[in-house]
Amino acid sequence: MKKILIISETVLFPMDRGNRKRVKNLIDLLRSEGCTVDYLFMDTYPEDDPEKTREWIGEEHFFTVMNRKRSFSVWCKRKVRKVLEILHIPFAFRYFSLDESTSPELGSELGKFFESHSYDQAWVVCTYNTRAFLSVPKGTLKVLETQNVSSVKRQEYDAVNYKNYIFAITEATEKAALERSDVVIAIQNEEEEFFRNMLGSGSVTKAVTIGENMEIKEPHVADTKKVVFLGSTYVINREGVMHFIEEILPELRKICPEAEVIFAGSICKSLPDSDAYTKLGWVEDLEELYRDARVIINPVRHGAGLNIKMVEALSQAKPVVTHVKGMRGLSYKKPVAVITDDNKEFAEAIAEILRDDAKALEMSQTAVEFMKDYERKNLQTVKDLLAISDV
Repeated sequence: MKKILIISETVLFPMDRGNRKRVKNLIDLLRSEGCTVDYLFMDTYPEDDPEKTREWIGEEHFFTVMNRKRSFSVWCKRKVRKVLEILHIPFAFRYFSLDESTSPELGSELGKFFESHSYDQAWVVCTYNTRAFLSVPKGTLKVLETQNVSSVKRQEYDAVNYKNYIFAITEATEKAALERSDVVIAIQNEEEEFFRNMLGSGSVTKAVTIGENMEIKEPHVADTKKVVFLGSTYVINREGVMHFIEEILPELRKICPEAEVIFAGSICKSLPDSDAYTKLGWVEDLEELYRDARVIINPVRHGAGLNIKMVEALSQAKPVVTHVKGMRGLSYKKPVAVITDDNKEFAEAIAEILRDDAKALEMSQTAVEFMKDYERKNLQTVKDLLAISDV
């Protein structure tokens, strides 16, 4: 039985963001393989309450290190960034240095921790936390859970005209982060290939793909006209949903007036009120939300990593209509969703699924078939990773 340490600044609850679902799903995967999993929480943001995470992971498996202090140079850089955000002129400090999101005291904090704790593998979540690897004892496999490619983020933010500064780095900086690990986990196949090319053929660091494993429902068709999007207020989601509301929804109303469009999750905070759709906000019972949905939409047009909302919808055996970007990293021998960047075709696909039971059932069956194959591959990669012992 392997003993695994997860090092992360992420609280897992409320589970209203893709990154939180991702970390929890990985822990569930490791536990399903008989691993003992400890969670080392890097306490970074004052507004994050880790108590529910501590309760879920178990008091004896939850540990904390402080990660709020920053060097003077980083403090100055952040002040300048804040001014540039207000002025909407992000021409300086567009890219972050690798370790500016970690405390200069992190090394000593981790050193003390590892004096009394030992593990087979240490998994660090996100490239900007890889400074933690410098304190991992020799003989412990260092695994980097990337979540996405960080060096394309600035371009994605620029594509939606987002001026604020969020962690984004150059390819050279990202490569330096990857090389601190023994194994790099990509969230989807395209990003695994990206990391392999970045590292080069002579690198000792391995790249693998572990996607999202979730409970898979049986094929079914909801006897409703509900068209559902579930998501957070993340800027990429906001841009995609507003495009849907402005460009696709009017066409859908014209050709399928019976369609009942529903938005759920914190995305609702960013949407104007309208008689054309319903805003549910935070939803406690996602099972019911998905069960009653006839079709799930994913109007996201930009982004990196994996659309966890796509995997979630497919695991719920739901027909999905999405833009091309929404299916990034998800491929199969036959179509598992309707994929189009054409506004009219997007609306027509929704209407067809709402009106054609046979089409809806066929898509539900294909979603389940895909998810079973996808889950099998993810589980095998986890088994192979846990079998590594030579470090």
